[in-house]
Amino acid sequence: MEVNRFLYVIILMVVCSCTNKDNSINETVKEYYETYQDRNDFEKFLGFYDEKIVLEDIINADRIVGKKALEDFFDWNDPGYKKIAADALVIYEQTIEGNRVVTSGYFNEFLWGGNTFEAMHFVTILTFNRSGKIIKQVDWINYPSNLVDYTKRKNSNEWIK
Repeated sequence: MEVNRFLYVIILMVVCSCTNKDNSINETVKEYYETYQDRNDFEKFLGFYDEKIVLEDIINADRIVGKKALEDFFDWNDPGYKKIAADALVIYEQTIEGNRVVTSGYFNEFLWGGNTFEAMHFVTILTFNRSGKIIKQVDWINYPSNLVDYTKRKNSNEWIK
């Protein structure tokens, strides 16, 4: 009887441990995207990332390595950017499995440098480390043609090994 009770307690601890880890990632992802949607607290936003973050923008062929480079890349403090809608982005599908999150949605139209840019579809894959920080981000964003010069952009296929 004691052995069965001991096994039951061990199984319950394992199940609770896994559930807490999944809930932790779920909560982190929820808070991350709420921060991204608001687009007001850049320090909080950057806090979701590991110091050794790697971001790959497949369409624009940007490969960003390190948190400082990521901060420069996102450049939320650029005064030329203005939200038009209340939320910077809208999510319509999200899958969380283990430490990986796939999110589909679109960025709402916005003003940048005095120009209006249309809404853009995106798919993002975020990979989290054991500390709950993002260590890899892969973006596919349907940039409008006036944001990307497709004749001069880098080639993300060069990253294939």
